Amino acid sequence: MKSKLAFCCAITILVLVYLLSIQGFQEVSGCYGPHITAQISSNQIYVGENVTITGEICPAEPNITIRVTFTKPDYTWIDQFAITDSEGKFSVTQKLEYPGYWNIFPIYGHICDRLYANVTDPNADPTIPIPTVELPPYKPNYLLVSIAGISLSAGAVAAITGTKNKTRKISSLRLFVQIGFIFLIFFGMFIDHQNIPVPAEQIAPHEVLIGTNVLGVSMPDGLPVPFFGCYYPCGRTTTCALWELQTYIYPFWDAGRGWGVDYVSSGVMRLGVVFGSVILLSVLLGKFFCGWICPFGLYMDLITKLRKTFKIRYRSLSDNFNEKFHQLGYVILALILILSILFGMQAIADTQIIPETEKGGFIYQYFSAPFCQVCPMKPLCMALQSSVGLLRPEWLTESTTGDFYQLGYYLTSLNLAVLAIVTLAAFFYRRSWCRICPLGALIALFNRFPPFKWISALRLDKVEEKCTKCGVCKRVCPTQVTEVYEKKGGDVTSSNCLLCLRCVEMCPYEDVLRLNVAGKPIVRSRNWLESIE
Repeated sequence: MKSKLAFCCAITILVLVYLLSIQGFQEVSGCYGPHITAQISSNQIYVGENVTITGEICPAEPNITIRVTFTKPDYTWIDQFAITDSEGKFSVTQKLEYPGYWNIFPIYGHICDRLYANVTDPNADPTIPIPTVELPPYKPNYLLVSIAGISLSAGAVAAITGTKNKTRKISSLRLFVQIGFIFLIFFGMFIDHQNIPVPAEQIAPHEVLIGTNVLGVSMPDGLPVPFFGCYYPCGRTTTCALWELQTYIYPFWDAGRGWGVDYVSSGVMRLGVVFGSVILLSVLLGKFFCGWICPFGLYMDLITKLRKTFKIRYRSLSDNFNEKFHQLGYVILALILILSILFGMQAIADTQIIPETEKGGFIYQYFSAPFCQVCPMKPLCMALQSSVGLLRPEWLTESTTGDFYQLGYYLTSLNLAVLAIVTLAAFFYRRSWCRICPLGALIALFNRFPPFKWISALRLDKVEEKCTKCGVCKRVCPTQVTEVYEKKGGDVTSSNCLLCLRCVEMCPYEDVLRLNVAGKPIVRSRNWLESIE
């Protein structure tokens, strides 16, 4: 009830904000924080025509040299240089004499904007196919392949070894599945993209995306999934639903160009796919994603294993505090939606509530997707990508604003601070982040509350007649879920349960706890005490 109340309050606030916004607010414009913003005179031109790139840098400084790189479809390029005027503005003109898709980069120091132009030849014979550009062949990233081989081998050994211990069979299998999904989620990283000549290698690397077109809706960022399939690393196959949920409200509510991709479908249509995917996946598997698939869940589990290595006993929160602590996930989710809508009101309702949210404004430039600026998963993805040579390290370390809270082009100091706090907390409190994760809250909304709970495919059931109330299920639960212990029988799955099945694994009584899929049990508790008598 508390979860539903929190969500209803959040929706009420959003409605009130919208009603207030339509009364009209003064739009503002300005230049905030070091960045470069540019426009192109036309995105669709004929061969031999000129395009003009105009832009400005912030803060405005005269006599600054701006490099504008026109990257041809064959990945060769033309560099133009411009000098800023007294207002920090610049302009360059370039003739485009090669048909195809051009990437255009206005570059200010290590910060750049990204534009494009489609160049066509009106005199070309339409029956003759457009010549294709022969890029260097893809080749494996051998460092990553080696890491994958070692990791999967270690996971397989752990799984096989663990099956000998009746109280670790499910946990060992889960660890192997978690490691395997890491490489499935970021499968594209195994293909080396750095064989493309400079400066094309500075373009966001290729992806191996799933679900880029869903029922006719263009989804260039890939299929939204309810786990941390982080948008920012290259080579992912899916994308975190929270990222898409935020950015399709702000700043990509409208169709058009954004962050290196073309949004053909409107934000409303893309949001429909996001919610549809999340609802479907939540109904089918629920928080199985949290317990078995989410990469950050694996990180939490590895921290727990590290604690056990040092033989440090975990700590528990009081039941009352733990229950309230879990509600934070819904609060964070509501804040994400509220901030995204407030930031995006200029596109949604043609009015600007918060200054600096216009294109080129400070919030647009640095704090789009507000949750991603504090997300503890992003630093891990960026660090991994940099360590295997897929990301220039200076993009993580060079200051882009001169301010403490914006550490580098991809990371904020808040990212690192939250990761440090979460890591420290996870060392003492099992799965600490998972208790307040907004993605977990999003899954729970569409899995454990009516009407979705009535049709959820995965359920944890308890046979009341066989339960002796020994309390093992309560003690071993990593998120301190009490419903499995407290409920008499039947469906004991709660909104806080990760479906990690540790309770099923540790229950010492035959067939008391069961994981049911569409009503059929696939995993049951076993009397492991007999084997040690």
